[in-house]
Amino acid sequence: MRNFKISLLMLALSATIVGCTSTEQKATMAMDESLDGKFTSYDELQTYPGNVTCGKYLVADFMGGVEYRNFVVVNNEANKNPSPLDLAIYCSNEPLDSLNKSLSIDYLAQKAEIDAIVADMTLLEQPLLAYETDNRYFPWTDQGLIALVTPSTKGNPPRNFPEGGYISDVPKDPWGRDYDYRCDPFAGIRVMYKLQSLGRDGTKGGEGHDADIKVDYLQYFAHVNALL
Repeated sequence: MRNFKISLLMLALSATIVGCTSTEQKATMAMDESLDGKFTSYDELQTYPGNVTCGKYLVADFMGGVEYRNFVVVNNEANKNPSPLDLAIYCSNEPLDSLNKSLSIDYLAQKAEIDAIVADMTLLEQPLLAYETDNRYFPWTDQGLIALVTPSTKGNPPRNFPEGGYISDVPKDPWGRDYDYRCDPFAGIRVMYKLQSLGRDGTKGGEGHDADIKVDYLQYFAHVNALL
């Protein structure tokens, strides 16, 4: 009986060890896939809240030398070129504090406003992608988001435009202002649009309720919100 209990204990311990290492193993497998099977090695692997693994991977530079570069894997999605914001927010044991510090906001105090902005930006994503599919580009800056409602005659008019448009009207931010929309194509290269609320003060920059809330931040809000 005693041997049976010891066996069960060893089995549980083994499962715990495997569980701890499997997250890092899955992360390196995701990185291997993103690197298309190119040989590399990994260092400084560490897990963080929200199924995040951060570390470094070995890569050859254009001069033939080698160096370790940062990577981030979130929910088994590999990012081999993380931004400083990615590293600051995902690779943190206190993601909420890191989010607030990095974006100069108080997420919990501003959550109602931020949630409204997130909802609007999420709502606009599919119409913008549909516009790009139909016309090979997003609306240009001078055409603005109103180009989703009625076909623009500015810049490069759309080749295709559905009856009734892509949306019936353009949402405004929580302070009743237009969202700041930018997209400036360059030499036929796909340029992703930029979208932001300029905050309560309606000007770029600022902190707290005056801080700019950009479409690029949606992934961080979703990450932190899932941990609350």
